[in-house]
Amino acid sequence: MKKHDAVLWLLFVVFVVIRMTCKMPYWIVLCAETCGLAISLLVKTGMPSAQNRILAVAFAVISTVAYLGYERNPWILLYGLRAGIPTLLCSLAVFAVMEKRDGLEILAKNEKHPVRKSIMIALLLGAVLSVINFFLSGEEACFEFSWWKVLLCLNPAIYEEMACRAIFFAFCIWHSDGEKSIFQRFTMYFMACVPHAAVHGFPLLQTMVLCALFGLPFAILQKKRDITSAMISHGLVDAVRFMVTGI
Repeated sequence: MKKHDAVLWLLFVVFVVIRMTCKMPYWIVLCAETCGLAISLLVKTGMPSAQNRILAVAFAVISTVAYLGYERNPWILLYGLRAGIPTLLCSLAVFAVMEKRDGLEILAKNEKHPVRKSIMIALLLGAVLSVINFFLSGEEACFEFSWWKVLLCLNPAIYEEMACRAIFFAFCIWHSDGEKSIFQRFTMYFMACVPHAAVHGFPLLQTMVLCALFGLPFAILQKKRDITSAMISHGLVDAVRFMVTGI
């Protein structure tokens, strides 16, 4: 087992132990761990370009301000920093790795109409997963459109894709030497799916379903296509949920 894989599995064990024995919010544990990974990467890679630093700040601001969609109270922005700060650190680290290694892109390149393709793929997957999510919820449909709900869905779309998923990809990509072994690939996708699914606090079976039906498709989309498509697809699923079954 490579050193970086061992680090990730150790962090996961710590997360599971805390989840099973303590009452502290699981999100705090995951945020602390991913922020630690981000800082370790930034120490080794240095800061990304000015353009990507601006994009990282924009992601952090949006993921924080998005909480106004939940409650129109400026004080909630302080609470929103729980997402904004990890988003900033993880985005900086992800972008720094992207500039020096292949394997992760904010937007697919080297093809015709990459933006159009990413949007179409994201909307198609998001629509399918939205239907699945509705039927799994077992709740009654009560559609209510609101721009506040659209704003709110930007939080999981950005924060969870950058600070709960992309950071694990970036960490594995930076520390891998050429071709990855089967175990290394398994570790990379496992970490990009399971911890995020587990923090929702569901029992084991529901967590596995959540991971398989939502976490893995978003992870594959992010790794095989680009981060933008994963964000759009994730945001669409949450937007539909907020408007059809409520927040």
